[in-house]
Amino acid sequence: MWVVPGLLVGTAAAVAATWLNAGVWLSKLYRAERRARGREFDPSPEEVACLAGHLVELRLLKMYDAGRIVVSRQGDVTATTTSTGPEDYFEAAAVGRLGPTRTGDLRMLTTWLDDDAPPHAVRRRLVAAGLLHDRKLLDRASLAEESMAVVSFAVAAVGVAAFVYALVRHENWLLPLLGFPALFAVARLAITLVDLYGDFSWHTGLGSRVLSEARSADRREHGPAVDRREHAPMAVALAGLSALPAEHDLRICLEASRARARARAKRPAGRSHSGGSYSGRSCGGNGPIGCGTSCGSSCGS
Repeated sequence: MWVVPGLLVGTAAAVAATWLNAGVWLSKLYRAERRARGREFDPSPEEVACLAGHLVELRLLKMYDAGRIVVSRQGDVTATTTSTGPEDYFEAAAVGRLGPTRTGDLRMLTTWLDDDAPPHAVRRRLVAAGLLHDRKLLDRASLAEESMAVVSFAVAAVGVAAFVYALVRHENWLLPLLGFPALFAVARLAITLVDLYGDFSWHTGLGSRVLSEARSADRREHGPAVDRREHAPMAVALAGLSALPAEHDLRICLEASRARARARAKRPAGRSHSGGSYSGRSCGGNGPIGCGTSCGSSCGS
Protein backbone atom coordinates (compact mmCIF):
# COMPACT_ATOMS: atom_id res chain seq x y z
CA MET A 1 0.00 0.00 0.00
CA TRP A 2 3.02 2.27 0.30
CA VAL A 3 4.27 1.77 -3.24
CA VAL A 4 2.12 4.42 -4.91
CA PRO A 5 2.63 7.08 -2.18
CA GLY A 6 6.36 6.34 -2.29
CA LEU A 7 6.46 6.80 -6.05
CA LEU A 8 4.48 10.02 -5.70
CA VAL A 9 6.84 11.43 -3.09
CA GLY A 10 9.89 10.37 -5.09
CA THR A 11 8.71 11.99 -8.31
CA ALA A 12 7.70 15.14 -6.41
CA ALA A 13 11.21 15.32 -4.97
CA ALA A 14 12.70 14.87 -8.46
CA VAL A 15 10.55 17.68 -9.87
CA ALA A 16 11.52 19.99 -7.01
CA ALA A 17 15.21 19.14 -7.35
CA THR A 18 15.30 19.81 -11.09
CA TRP A 19 13.36 23.05 -10.65
CA LEU A 20 15.77 24.27 -7.96
CA ASN A 21 18.78 23.18 -10.01
CA ALA A 22 17.55 25.14 -13.02
CA GLY A 23 16.88 28.17 -10.83
CA VAL A 24 20.40 28.09 -9.40
CA TRP A 25 22.12 27.92 -12.80
CA LEU A 26 19.86 30.56 -14.34
CA SER A 27 20.59 32.85 -11.41
CA LYS A 28 24.34 32.37 -11.91
CA LEU A 29 23.96 32.88 -15.66
CA TYR A 30 22.26 36.27 -15.28
CA ARG A 31 24.32 37.50 -12.32
CA ALA A 32 26.80 39.60 -14.34
CA GLU A 33 24.00 41.14 -16.40
CA ARG A 34 22.05 42.09 -13.26
CA ARG A 35 25.11 43.78 -11.80
CA ALA A 36 25.65 45.75 -15.02
CA ARG A 37 22.12 47.15 -15.23
CA GLY A 38 22.05 50.95 -15.27
CA ARG A 39 25.69 51.16 -16.32
CA GLU A 40 26.63 53.10 -19.47
CA PHE A 41 28.86 51.37 -22.01
CA ASP A 42 31.15 52.86 -24.62
CA PRO A 43 32.52 49.71 -26.30
CA SER A 44 35.72 49.82 -28.33
CA PRO A 45 35.65 48.74 -32.00
CA GLU A 46 37.11 45.38 -30.97
CA GLU A 47 34.40 44.86 -28.37
CA VAL A 48 31.73 45.81 -30.91
CA ALA A 49 33.29 43.36 -33.38
CA CYS A 50 33.23 40.60 -30.75
CA LEU A 51 29.57 41.29 -29.99
CA ALA A 52 28.77 41.26 -33.71
CA GLY A 53 30.80 38.09 -34.34
CA HIS A 54 33.56 39.62 -36.48
CA LEU A 55 36.51 40.23 -34.16
CA VAL A 56 38.96 38.08 -36.12
CA GLU A 57 38.04 39.73 -39.40
CA LEU A 58 38.52 43.20 -37.92
CA ARG A 59 42.00 42.30 -36.67
CA LEU A 60 42.92 40.76 -40.02
CA LEU A 61 41.85 43.99 -41.74
CA LYS A 62 44.11 45.97 -39.40
CA MET A 63 47.02 43.62 -40.17
CA TYR A 64 46.34 43.99 -43.89
CA ASP A 65 46.20 47.80 -43.70
CA ALA A 66 49.49 47.77 -41.77
CA GLY A 67 51.14 45.55 -44.38
CA ARG A 68 51.56 42.64 -41.97
CA ILE A 69 49.71 40.26 -44.27
CA VAL A 70 49.10 40.02 -48.01
CA VAL A 71 46.29 38.09 -49.69
CA SER A 72 45.85 36.38 -53.02
CA ARG A 73 42.91 36.09 -55.37
CA GLN A 74 43.04 32.32 -54.81
CA GLY A 75 41.95 32.61 -51.18
CA ASP A 76 45.34 32.43 -49.44
CA VAL A 77 46.77 34.82 -46.86
CA THR A 78 50.51 35.23 -46.19
CA ALA A 79 52.24 36.90 -43.26
CA THR A 80 54.92 39.32 -44.41
CA THR A 81 56.96 39.01 -41.22
CA THR A 82 57.71 36.50 -38.51
CA SER A 83 58.44 39.13 -35.84
CA THR A 84 55.60 40.49 -33.75
CA GLY A 85 55.49 42.92 -30.88
CA PRO A 86 55.09 41.32 -27.44
CA GLU A 87 51.92 43.36 -26.88
CA ASP A 88 50.21 42.19 -30.07
CA TYR A 89 49.05 38.75 -29.04
CA PHE A 90 46.60 38.47 -31.93
CA GLU A 91 49.24 39.05 -34.58
CA ALA A 92 51.55 36.56 -32.89
CA ALA A 93 48.73 34.01 -32.88
CA ALA A 94 48.04 34.61 -36.58
CA VAL A 95 51.69 34.14 -37.54
CA GLY A 96 51.89 31.04 -35.38
CA ARG A 97 48.78 29.51 -36.95
CA LEU A 98 50.14 30.04 -40.46
CA GLY A 99 53.16 27.91 -39.57
CA PRO A 100 56.59 27.80 -41.21
CA THR A 101 55.21 28.59 -44.67
CA ARG A 102 53.48 31.72 -43.30
CA THR A 103 50.68 31.00 -45.77
CA GLY A 104 47.22 29.50 -45.31
CA ASP A 105 43.59 29.58 -46.35
CA LEU A 106 41.78 32.74 -45.18
CA ARG A 107 38.60 30.97 -44.10
CA MET A 108 40.52 28.35 -42.12
CA LEU A 109 42.76 30.98 -40.55
CA THR A 110 39.79 32.94 -39.23
CA THR A 111 38.31 29.74 -37.80
CA TRP A 112 41.58 28.83 -36.07
CA LEU A 113 42.09 32.31 -34.67
CA ASP A 114 38.56 32.55 -33.33
CA ASP A 115 39.40 29.64 -31.02
CA ASP A 116 42.73 31.15 -29.93
CA ALA A 117 43.67 33.00 -26.76
CA PRO A 118 43.36 36.67 -27.88
CA PRO A 119 39.65 36.48 -28.85
CA HIS A 120 38.98 34.53 -25.65
CA ALA A 121 40.42 37.43 -23.63
CA VAL A 122 37.99 39.89 -25.28
CA ARG A 123 35.08 37.52 -24.65
CA ARG A 124 35.98 37.17 -20.97
CA ARG A 125 36.00 40.96 -20.69
CA LEU A 126 32.53 41.17 -22.22
CA VAL A 127 31.27 38.32 -20.00
CA ALA A 128 32.51 40.19 -16.93
CA ALA A 129 30.78 43.35 -18.19
CA GLY A 130 27.48 41.48 -18.51
CA LEU A 131 27.31 41.77 -22.31
CA LEU A 132 27.91 38.10 -23.13
CA HIS A 133 26.87 34.94 -21.34
CA ASP A 134 29.51 32.71 -19.84
CA ARG A 135 29.77 29.62 -22.04
CA LYS A 136 30.05 27.13 -19.18
CA LEU A 137 27.14 28.64 -17.30
CA LEU A 138 25.13 28.74 -20.53
CA ASP A 139 25.76 25.04 -21.07
CA ARG A 140 24.83 24.20 -17.47
CA ALA A 141 21.62 26.22 -17.62
CA SER A 142 20.64 24.61 -20.93
CA LEU A 143 21.36 21.18 -19.48
CA ALA A 144 19.23 22.00 -16.44
CA GLU A 145 16.33 22.97 -18.72
CA GLU A 146 16.70 19.71 -20.66
CA SER A 147 16.69 17.72 -17.42
CA MET A 148 13.38 19.37 -16.49
CA ALA A 149 11.86 18.05 -19.73
CA VAL A 150 13.22 14.56 -19.05
CA VAL A 151 11.80 14.57 -15.51
CA SER A 152 8.38 15.70 -16.74
CA PHE A 153 8.15 12.73 -19.09
CA ALA A 154 9.43 10.47 -16.31
CA VAL A 155 6.60 11.73 -14.10
CA ALA A 156 4.09 10.82 -16.80
CA ALA A 157 5.56 7.34 -17.23
CA VAL A 158 5.71 6.65 -13.48
CA GLY A 159 2.17 7.98 -13.10
CA VAL A 160 0.80 5.55 -15.66
CA ALA A 161 2.68 2.69 -14.04
CA ALA A 162 1.42 3.66 -10.57
CA PHE A 163 -2.18 3.87 -11.81
CA VAL A 164 -1.99 0.43 -13.42
CA TYR A 165 -0.36 -0.96 -10.26
CA ALA A 166 -3.16 0.44 -8.11
CA LEU A 167 -5.83 -1.09 -10.36
CA VAL A 168 -4.16 -4.49 -10.42
CA ARG A 169 -3.61 -4.53 -6.65
CA HIS A 170 -7.12 -3.15 -5.99
CA GLU A 171 -5.66 -0.18 -4.11
CA ASN A 172 -6.79 3.43 -4.07
CA TRP A 173 -6.44 4.49 -7.71
CA LEU A 174 -7.51 8.09 -7.05
CA LEU A 175 -4.11 8.95 -5.60
CA PRO A 176 -2.10 8.24 -8.79
CA LEU A 177 -4.94 9.53 -10.95
CA LEU A 178 -4.90 12.94 -9.25
CA GLY A 179 -1.38 13.23 -7.88
CA PHE A 180 0.76 12.44 -10.92
CA PRO A 181 -1.12 14.66 -13.41
CA ALA A 182 -0.74 17.51 -10.91
CA LEU A 183 3.01 16.87 -10.70
CA PHE A 184 3.25 16.66 -14.48
CA ALA A 185 1.42 19.99 -14.78
CA VAL A 186 3.85 21.59 -12.31
CA ALA A 187 6.84 20.23 -14.22
CA ARG A 188 5.51 21.50 -17.55
CA LEU A 189 4.69 24.88 -15.99
CA ALA A 190 8.31 25.21 -14.85
CA ILE A 191 9.53 24.44 -18.38
CA THR A 192 7.09 26.98 -19.84
CA LEU A 193 8.31 29.68 -17.45
CA VAL A 194 11.93 28.99 -18.36
CA ASP A 195 11.08 29.12 -22.06
CA LEU A 196 9.22 32.41 -21.61
CA TYR A 197 11.71 34.22 -19.40
CA GLY A 198 14.96 32.35 -19.88
CA ASP A 199 17.55 33.69 -22.32
CA PHE A 200 19.95 31.07 -23.67
CA SER A 201 21.40 33.16 -26.48
CA TRP A 202 25.10 34.05 -26.66
CA HIS A 203 24.33 37.74 -26.02
CA THR A 204 22.74 38.94 -22.83
CA GLY A 205 19.80 41.30 -23.21
CA LEU A 206 22.16 44.14 -22.31
CA GLY A 207 24.70 42.98 -24.89
CA SER A 208 22.05 42.89 -27.61
CA ARG A 209 21.03 46.44 -26.72
CA VAL A 210 24.62 47.73 -26.79
CA LEU A 211 25.22 46.09 -30.17
CA SER A 212 21.97 47.50 -31.56
CA GLU A 213 22.92 50.98 -30.37
CA ALA A 214 26.36 50.64 -32.00
CA ARG A 215 24.75 49.63 -35.31
CA SER A 216 22.30 52.53 -35.16
CA ALA A 217 24.98 55.09 -34.29
CA ASP A 218 27.26 53.87 -37.09
CA ARG A 219 24.38 53.91 -39.61
CA ARG A 220 23.45 57.47 -38.66
CA GLU A 221 27.04 58.68 -38.97
CA HIS A 222 28.36 56.72 -41.95
CA GLY A 223 25.41 55.15 -43.71
CA PRO A 224 24.95 51.44 -44.51
CA ALA A 225 27.83 49.14 -43.54
CA VAL A 226 27.74 47.18 -46.80
CA ASP A 227 30.26 48.09 -49.53
CA ARG A 228 31.65 50.94 -47.45
CA ARG A 229 34.70 52.69 -48.85
CA GLU A 230 35.35 54.92 -45.85
CA HIS A 231 35.40 54.03 -42.18
CA ALA A 232 35.86 50.40 -43.23
CA PRO A 233 37.08 49.13 -39.81
CA MET A 234 33.75 49.83 -38.11
CA ALA A 235 31.86 48.39 -41.09
CA VAL A 236 33.91 45.18 -40.80
CA ALA A 237 33.40 45.15 -37.03
CA LEU A 238 29.63 45.18 -37.57
CA ALA A 239 29.25 43.14 -40.76
CA GLY A 240 32.52 41.30 -41.40
CA LEU A 241 34.76 41.34 -44.45
CA SER A 242 31.69 41.13 -46.67
CA ALA A 243 31.11 44.81 -45.84
CA LEU A 244 34.21 45.79 -47.82
CA PRO A 245 33.87 46.95 -51.44
CA ALA A 246 33.67 44.09 -53.94
CA GLU A 247 37.05 45.03 -55.44
CA HIS A 248 38.88 45.07 -52.07
CA ASP A 249 41.66 42.47 -51.92
CA LEU A 250 40.43 40.97 -48.66
CA ARG A 251 36.88 40.69 -50.00
CA ILE A 252 38.14 38.96 -53.17
CA CYS A 253 40.29 36.62 -51.08
CA LEU A 254 37.33 35.83 -48.84
CA GLU A 255 35.08 34.95 -51.75
CA ALA A 256 37.80 32.78 -53.31
CA SER A 257 38.36 30.99 -50.01
CA ARG A 258 34.64 30.30 -49.67
CA ALA A 259 34.41 29.09 -53.25
CA ARG A 260 37.34 26.74 -52.67
CA ALA A 261 35.65 25.38 -49.54
CA ARG A 262 32.43 24.75 -51.48
CA ALA A 263 34.34 23.00 -54.26
CA ARG A 264 36.20 20.89 -51.74
CA ALA A 265 32.92 19.91 -50.06
CA LYS A 266 31.44 18.79 -53.40
CA ARG A 267 34.53 16.83 -54.44
CA PRO A 268 34.11 13.03 -54.02
CA ALA A 269 36.04 11.47 -51.15
CA GLY A 270 39.50 10.24 -52.02
CA ARG A 271 40.39 12.96 -54.50
CA SER A 272 43.27 15.15 -53.44
CA HIS A 273 43.33 18.92 -53.53
CA SER A 274 46.41 20.64 -54.81
CA GLY A 275 45.40 24.28 -54.48
CA GLY A 276 46.31 26.46 -51.54
CA SER A 277 48.60 26.03 -48.61
CA TYR A 278 47.36 25.01 -45.20
CA SER A 279 49.01 25.01 -41.81
CA GLY A 280 47.90 24.65 -38.20
CA ARG A 281 45.22 22.31 -36.94
CA SER A 282 42.37 21.13 -39.10
CA CYS A 283 38.86 22.48 -38.78
CA GLY A 284 36.58 20.25 -36.79
CA GLY A 285 37.85 20.49 -33.22
CA ASN A 286 35.33 21.47 -30.63
CA GLY A 287 35.69 25.03 -29.49
CA PRO A 288 33.70 27.46 -27.40
CA ILE A 289 31.13 29.81 -28.68
CA GLY A 290 33.27 32.61 -29.95
CA CYS A 291 33.30 36.16 -31.19
CA GLY A 292 32.72 34.47 -34.51
CA THR A 293 33.65 35.01 -38.10
CA SER A 294 31.64 35.21 -41.28
CA CYS A 295 34.34 33.49 -43.32
CA GLY A 296 32.54 30.21 -43.67
CA SER A 297 31.05 28.04 -40.98
CA SER A 298 32.90 27.94 -37.70
CA CYS A 299 34.00 24.58 -36.42
CA GLY A 300 33.62 25.77 -32.88
CA SER A 301 30.35 25.56 -31.42
